Amino acid sequence: MGTWFFTVTVLLFSMKQAKLRAGVKGFMAGIVKPFANFVSETGIRFGAIQYSDTSRVEFTFTTYLDGTDLVNAVESLNYKGGNTRTGAGLKFVADNFFNPASSRDVPKITILITDGKSQDSVQEPAQKLHSQGVHVFAVGIKKADRSELSQISSQPSSDFTSFVGDFKLLNTLLPLVSPQLCTKAGGVYASDEAFSGPSNIQFTGQTSDTLRFRWSAAGGPLSGYVIQYVPLSGLGQPITADMRQDTVPASQRTFSARELRSGTDYLVTIIAQYPNSLGESASAKQRTRSLPGVTSLRLAQAGFFSLAVDWGQPSTPVQGYKLTYGPRGQPAAQLLERSLPADSTSVTLESLKPDTEYVVSLHPLFPRNSASPSILNARTLRLEAVEQLSVETESEGSVRVRWRGVRGARAYRLVWGPFTGRNVETVEVTEEFHTLSRLQADAEYIVSIFPLYEGINEGPVATARFKIERQEQQVLRAAITAPSTIRLTWRSFCHPGVPPGVEGGGRRPNPEPDLS
Repeated sequence: MGTWFFTVTVLLFSMKQAKLRAGVKGFMAGIVKPFANFVSETGIRFGAIQYSDTSRVEFTFTTYLDGTDLVNAVESLNYKGGNTRTGAGLKFVADNFFNPASSRDVPKITILITDGKSQDSVQEPAQKLHSQGVHVFAVGIKKADRSELSQISSQPSSDFTSFVGDFKLLNTLLPLVSPQLCTKAGGVYASDEAFSGPSNIQFTGQTSDTLRFRWSAAGGPLSGYVIQYVPLSGLGQPITADMRQDTVPASQRTFSARELRSGTDYLVTIIAQYPNSLGESASAKQRTRSLPGVTSLRLAQAGFFSLAVDWGQPSTPVQGYKLTYGPRGQPAAQLLERSLPADSTSVTLESLKPDTEYVVSLHPLFPRNSASPSILNARTLRLEAVEQLSVETESEGSVRVRWRGVRGARAYRLVWGPFTGRNVETVEVTEEFHTLSRLQADAEYIVSIFPLYEGINEGPVATARFKIERQEQQVLRAAITAPSTIRLTWRSFCHPGVPPGVEGGGRRPNPEPDLS
């Protein structure tokens, strides 16, 4: 590192998490370790304060005057619950650690670490620290307010402010913070990064869940390598929540990243690790192999309320299938899901909506992964109304209703009554005809027919209006044509069943038979 005059440094930190994350303690230990050999009564000293609603002194400048004890103390810190009152924490440091009456004229540094926005004002206590000649570094994580960090830190804020969006990335700030910290502490920074970092990453093999790679060694007194691998989104952005990290010895030049997602791009980063810091890094991208999906996912049969689909099994044995389905455009959280055994090659989806397009996704499941889904778009059948509805008069008080049935209907519901009245009758039938009786002549009626499907589902209605005309009174005439013969004549009125040649609703004289 270098040499410096007597220096005092305060670690001021606050976390909203339910526990003090190992990553935060590791970051603070990473700040302290480069100075561990120079911690003494006449060298550099550290103090630590954890704040929430109140401030708690973890240790003062005189508590640990040995570097090893100091590092162990930092790594053993415990979580303090409460709110985030950063302004009060800064004021506590200014009043109790850098009070002009007790503070010597030596380099003074405060490192603020927080993962949230302050619930009180930070402007005045920050200005007080600046006026005391304290160099203030501000490190923010996740929900920390960046503008607030800039207000707290020394100027220029770009040199004294750092931010990461995830706790896992906190250690990546050490190579940025350490040189500034060393310089402000009065030392001359001898960067481990002056040595060449790892290079020439080559991928030597990949499977659906493994990436194997090697690299050329870094220079300098290596203590090991930090290897990070993170999946990338469809837009090429790191999914930091799924980032994983391993450490390997300095002699190792190969690594196998395991239990990865199939068919996914990964960003691999290899970082040189030195006794006191992290050095340069090298990165490369590679994609895991895609697992084989099912073949020929197709619609076998569509019903009004069901879809039957089948498929061919993948070339690689599966442990089972996950099937999701729902109407097109439905949010993923509302999709229905089914688990199917490994020997399945077909399934029928039931209780669906008629005349609706569905998206069906079938995911083959393998021991540690799942393949890309096969997707099928299919539409259920549309419910239809009966056709060719007709009404025929049978008598002065009845009519026969006929229609052409529709596919899939289990029965038909007929509803009829006077067109202007309220006396409605109803019946369910399985045939494609029915006789309506007890009707009134010269009254207008309406009849409606509903196809009935499974459950309580009804199809569209078909209606017809009709009226039975009142028949005229029969007139029978007799005439004597001979001593033993009488001729009878009459007029008849047409109804279903009259001889051919009689037009519906018309009438004509009957033949005049002789009765002898």
